[in-house]
Amino acid sequence: MRASLFGVLLLIAQNLYGVVEIGEKAPSLCWKALSNQEICLDKLEDRVVVLVYSTGWCPGCQDEISELSQRYSEIKHPKLSVISLSAEGAKHGQAADEEFLKSWKEKYQIPFEVATSPNNAGKDFFKPPYYIPAVVVLDRNSVVRFKKVDASVDEIFQAVRALLN
Repeated sequence: MRASLFGVLLLIAQNLYGVVEIGEKAPSLCWKALSNQEICLDKLEDRVVVLVYSTGWCPGCQDEISELSQRYSEIKHPKLSVISLSAEGAKHGQAADEEFLKSWKEKYQIPFEVATSPNNAGKDFFKPPYYIPAVVVLDRNSVVRFKKVDASVDEIFQAVRALLN
């Protein structure tokens, strides 16, 4: 009885979250970049956008951002924006402040934008419980074309190349 009640409550909770699915237009979201500028999706129309959700304490996130940074030149394109979005800093529950973002960018030599994504990063794209690292790829009309938790860099690049060609 207890297990079935939990299952029903989980299903109800998941349906309350209006997550954006593949094929749907992304909401107008904004983040604070390390450059202290605001990055908003509605200002990135006509660009392919890759949103990389992570935290500083997540080993999988560290591996993904490291490889993505090292291989970025393979997909660099004038109509591509990649944004590393950190929900938390180096420790679980710690805010991703400017100091953390600077160290994150330097440590992994991130060649693209770095920004904070507070308040349950990724909640617009992934139903709870979701895990990190998570990636969302938007086409030039801000429509979700790829989203996956723990995607390989090869999978991300394949999705990006298909949209840039």
